[in-house]
Amino acid sequence: MSGINKKIKYDNQFVMVKSPDEEDSRPFVWKCLDEIGKRVEKLREDAVKLEDEKAVLLSMLQEIQDKNSHTATELEVEKEEIEATAERFICRCLTVEIGVLIPRTEQQETALNKVNKIMSEIEHQFNVDLQKTLLKARSYLNACLSEPVTAHIDHRFQGMVIECTIDDQKKIRRRLESLVERYSSSEEDLKG
Repeated sequence: MSGINKKIKYDNQFVMVKSPDEEDSRPFVWKCLDEIGKRVEKLREDAVKLEDEKAVLLSMLQEIQDKNSHTATELEVEKEEIEATAERFICRCLTVEIGVLIPRTEQQETALNKVNKIMSEIEHQFNVDLQKTLLKARSYLNACLSEPVTAHIDHRFQGMVIECTIDDQKKIRRRLESLVERYSSSEEDLKG
């Protein structure tokens, strides 16, 4: 059986696996492992993007529900239909579970909890004072960037973010970018 190649099919791609007694099989295995490693990282990146997309969708649906409940309309039936549709989409969205486990030390876990608490507070503050909260969110975002957009950086927040894992830092930055982008357009609508 020496010299016979085996074919294994992965995702419609054929990978040739040479028999163990061939001299050059070890470098080939490393090539396979490198390729698999790249695909694992791509899988993680895609899962993180899907997690972010889910969070954005849930946030948008919550915003629609909030605006709908405060909107006066002559058609109460339409208001109820909007609420029911948004609630149905929220329930559907919550059926999707995506997860990337990030190993953290106790210190990193503590830092992440502090940052998440601050992020939750700022998300709620947008409904109270849009302009002031947007300035604060921008200072938090600047704390996460290697080249800040403006000179104002919240150094206390930056210290907490630095204590988080690299993956968490990226997630925090994306979350802040999304908030700043969404509420910047709301601020422009109010001015316009």
